Amino acid sequence: MPTSQMQRDRFGDVLRTLRLERGLTQEELAEAAGSSVRGIREMERGRVRSPQRRTVALLADALRLAGADRDRFAALARAERQPHGGPAAPHERPAASVPGELPAELPDLAGRAEILERLSTLAADVTAGRPDATSVVVLHGPPGIGKTSLAVAAGHRLSPAFAGGQLFVDLQGTPPAGPVDPAEALAGLLRSLGVPADRMPVSPSERAGLFRTLTRDRPLLVVLDNAANEAQVRPLLPAGRGCLVLVTCRRPLAGLAGAVRLPLDLLVPAVGRLLLAAIVGADRIAAEPAAADHLVTLCGGLPLAVRIAGNRLTSRPDWSIGRLVDLLLDQRRRLTVLTAGDLDIRSAFEVSYRQLDPMAARVFRRASLIPDATFAPALVAAVAGTDDDTAAAALEELVEAGVLRTLTDRYQFHDLVRLYAAERLDAEEEPASRTRAHDRMVDWLLRRTRQAGAMFEPGVGRADSEFDDDRAAAYWLDREAGNWLAALRDAARRGRHADVVAVARALHWYSDANSHRHAWDEIFSLGVAAARAAGSPHDEAVLLNFLGWARYFCRDRNTDGLAALTRALELARRIGDRREEAWALTYTAAIQVRTGRGESAVDHGRRAVELFREIGYALGEHSAASVQGAALASLGRFTEAAGLHREVLAFYGRDNGLSRTGAAVARAGAMMSLGADLAGLGRWWEAAAEYNRARWVFHRSGATFSEANAVHRYGLALRALGEADAAAEALRTALALYAALSCPWWEAQTLHALAALADATPDRAADARRLRRRALDRCGELDAPEVRTLRATLRCELAEG
Repeated sequence: MPTSQMQRDRFGDVLRTLRLERGLTQEELAEAAGSSVRGIREMERGRVRSPQRRTVALLADALRLAGADRDRFAALARAERQPHGGPAAPHERPAASVPGELPAELPDLAGRAEILERLSTLAADVTAGRPDATSVVVLHGPPGIGKTSLAVAAGHRLSPAFAGGQLFVDLQGTPPAGPVDPAEALAGLLRSLGVPADRMPVSPSERAGLFRTLTRDRPLLVVLDNAANEAQVRPLLPAGRGCLVLVTCRRPLAGLAGAVRLPLDLLVPAVGRLLLAAIVGADRIAAEPAAADHLVTLCGGLPLAVRIAGNRLTSRPDWSIGRLVDLLLDQRRRLTVLTAGDLDIRSAFEVSYRQLDPMAARVFRRASLIPDATFAPALVAAVAGTDDDTAAAALEELVEAGVLRTLTDRYQFHDLVRLYAAERLDAEEEPASRTRAHDRMVDWLLRRTRQAGAMFEPGVGRADSEFDDDRAAAYWLDREAGNWLAALRDAARRGRHADVVAVARALHWYSDANSHRHAWDEIFSLGVAAARAAGSPHDEAVLLNFLGWARYFCRDRNTDGLAALTRALELARRIGDRREEAWALTYTAAIQVRTGRGESAVDHGRRAVELFREIGYALGEHSAASVQGAALASLGRFTEAAGLHREVLAFYGRDNGLSRTGAAVARAGAMMSLGADLAGLGRWWEAAAEYNRARWVFHRSGATFSEANAVHRYGLALRALGEADAAAEALRTALALYAALSCPWWEAQTLHALAALADATPDRAADARRLRRRALDRCGELDAPEVRTLRATLRCELAEG
């Protein structure tokens, strides 16, 4: 055995023996010596060529060595650093050696084929001597993403192209052991290239110059692992055009000129499952496929988390995958469960957290209070108790640190990082501080939601609003829906009745243009309960009307909608609220049209028109007139209906107090009603034109459900005109829009219409049956007369087919 190898083995053996004699684990020794667990492990295995003097001294202190024992320990380390065959004469060049320092490659790397291929291409450009080749690659990403594993795997695969050898340096860019001083790292690199201790330059600049000299004509692959920053990396870059450097870092090192940056993303579920199978065995995965998928999901696609979970299962062959899933489902214990030996997901996050400045750390902790998966700087500023600019700067620091992801102008935690942030919040902030932060966030969300909703209210002054116009308000409401709805629920739980009523009422006119985008039945139910608890019958009647609309129009629950409207009507009449009485009659008439009670609907609509006219509320009058027209059309009185709907359309074309979006949606709704009247009169081309006009108005207004309904009816009109191909295209478009909003009743109707089109083509009988089965499936458990009728029709048609 070569002397150098014997020396390395002896030092590693002595280190391991001394550690065990003192009853220390590798983790405990690493913490005591300010080193990394990986460094301790590599030294004990004899894979570290040259333990640094400072490291040796710290290890001796941690092992409580003194006297002769300490001298022998240091001598072994010095012997490892000595060049073999005695010191070289000053005039001699370092002996040529071919280092091969890459750690062992993991056998189960998964999901990185695309990046490995990119690295192969870059390496080929370097070795071919292309003048524009990039010789520095930064592999960056959050903790636990697998940067080191990828760099090592790439190094092994690319090493044949670099005859000068492979160098590997752990820069320990994160506390407690690091970061390594570039001068010390250079000394290690120079020793690896054969520079003896007595020829080692003293100054950092001289070491850097010698390193560049020795690498100028030598094709090397260098892996600089776990870098702290650009300043640590720059002196370690070789000068040769035939060298390739792979740098791993949590930050993208944006200041490193000329580098290619390759971000590492989370594993998609299928790849996460492959990694898990590689660790625990394919048979075990095949036995519990659903549990395996759930396990990967709970790990959030983070390679380190999946690896830890796999290692835990491997070390416990009697465990089912489902058992580990059950443990991970408890969010309070999930980070603790994700520990296997010296692999610990919490520690990976801890390293990044401890490097944050105080404001970034506060933002990190308190952002865990935000309920939705994504958030914007303004909301973070509210919860952190700072201004927008400070919050934005802190968020960018968190992205740089790898503990937050950016999504255009919004930010997102990884699920496991959010749990860690919540742990730090509980550990480092007093309950009163946490409560104040939470309440500040809820107050901000409720206030901003009211302001946004007010942008849609007819005739309301908007000069002091936070929003430029109703479209900006709608954009905010859509993007922050998960947050403001959570705030509304929180306010309801805590008995903030006035706030709940105010927010629910403010959102009504916005809901008209966004009928199927949010949980309006829940929102208005919360409002009804709050109004009742606050003892406000007027607010209760208003919100019961909103709730009735949400149930029938947004959820196709006609019976439930009618129940809420009956209560609204009774309450409005009891307190003498004629406006809410008229709205209750209007919405009730709309349900009666849907359920085939046209005569009653005409009476309710007429009475609503009269009431609105008596109190001088033109907007309500024309809304009721539109429903009255639909009731007349349901009775076949299409000419009368068309006359009413033309009057309504003209009204919505004038200045009526509605917001720009509200007026556009109301005008398009009138076009739809007029189109239905024209269809009833057999004037299909005119009907199709109205539907198509309405479609594009809805589209521009962001009213997706109404757009789907317009395209649906346009398709039916084209079918009636014999335009089968165009009709099928329109119906498929409508189906996709309905499906995106999860509207099963409307999906079922559209599928049935497509099946009827397929019937007209002899060789599409199988398609027609498939479409009818899908329609029957979408009817599901819905229970309404029109649904029961369609369900019976579909079953009959399938039986006949």
